[in-house]
Amino acid sequence: MRRFITSISMIVLAIVFYQCSSKSGKVSVDTNQQDTLQSLNDNIINMERLKEMGIDKKNLTKHMKLQELAWYGGDFRDDQSKPRYEPTELDFLLTIPFVDYYLSSHGYKRPTEKLFQDRIKKVFGIGLKMHSSKSYEEIVGDGSFDFAHSYYSICDKNFITYNWMLRDMLSIEGDKIKLKSEVFQQILALNKFLIYDDPSAFKILELSKYEGDKNDLGDFYSGKMILDDLFSTYNYFGSSLLNQWYFNKQKDVPYGFVSRIFEQTSNKKLVVHPSLIETVERNSTGKNGTYFNNFGLYVYQVLQNEDGMNSNNYTLEEKARIFCHFANSEYKMRNKYAEYMDTGDWGRTSWTYIMMTNCKSIYEEAQAHKFFGISKPEMMEEMEQEGLELNPSNDNE
Repeated sequence: MRRFITSISMIVLAIVFYQCSSKSGKVSVDTNQQDTLQSLNDNIINMERLKEMGIDKKNLTKHMKLQELAWYGGDFRDDQSKPRYEPTELDFLLTIPFVDYYLSSHGYKRPTEKLFQDRIKKVFGIGLKMHSSKSYEEIVGDGSFDFAHSYYSICDKNFITYNWMLRDMLSIEGDKIKLKSEVFQQILALNKFLIYDDPSAFKILELSKYEGDKNDLGDFYSGKMILDDLFSTYNYFGSSLLNQWYFNKQKDVPYGFVSRIFEQTSNKKLVVHPSLIETVERNSTGKNGTYFNNFGLYVYQVLQNEDGMNSNNYTLEEKARIFCHFANSEYKMRNKYAEYMDTGDWGRTSWTYIMMTNCKSIYEEAQAHKFFGISKPEMMEEMEQEGLELNPSNDNE
């Protein structure tokens, strides 16, 4: 009898558990459906909401019409009878409320004013005028409002954006505005990456495949173009993800990456980017010293004014500083991969020693300034002694 009662109890418990599991599964499905519907609803703006955003439908329609002959890229049309439309400030101002709305409804965490200012300073090297009379500030550019020509800070909203064609951002369908997600997703990812160094946002930009409407004029400003601009146009080297991405892109160009390690500012000051040196080091191994060898050859040619490599016309002192920065890196790498020296791309004689002997005036300048505090004298002595022992007749490789 007890066994019978126990069996009945177990069956009842099993039924209850199954019912609860079924309900739980249904709730999960319903929740997913609600999220999808919410996402779709977030991309639809009614006329009342449009007015609240400060946008007049007639003005919006007018500029969408004007932009029918507008595009990003060169003008390669056979028929030049109709001039290309050049976007104005009004075109740009129309995009801002839509970008603001999309960011707000798609999880953008607005940074504090201080964080926003700090990140703009770090990424673009400029200080923002946060309380100016304009609602935006051009970060870098010449005042043009051409598409994707420059980035803008929206000061009172703490986000970054760029001007783009309205037809790629939205469509007018009766009494509703339907947002197209591709451009907005990129602007959202751009902000998350620059403000919070968000790796998932970087991936969105890196893996973006959308290239615009095939029948449209011009090019689409893609996520990859954004990354390329951040590195090569705005010289943002503060992200290891971005540095590695650009390094991979330039792998087949011997000096494509290393030529950015040293540069001159507009007022002729030498700037060294340690994060780029670290990227070269990180991509060099005991069995593959190609990238570091390219780095050494590039520095040598800069010091010797060979093949136009010293286009910045570095002074003797600046060359000596460049030499010290390279020597530090090579010393570290040759110690790390000591067992691989004289194999593959790692030379028997260090580039540092070759520079010491073939660029004597530069080495003497560095010695006279005690290596500017960049390198330790003991390290330099060690590398010079190693070179002498490997090349007793002073025949340098």
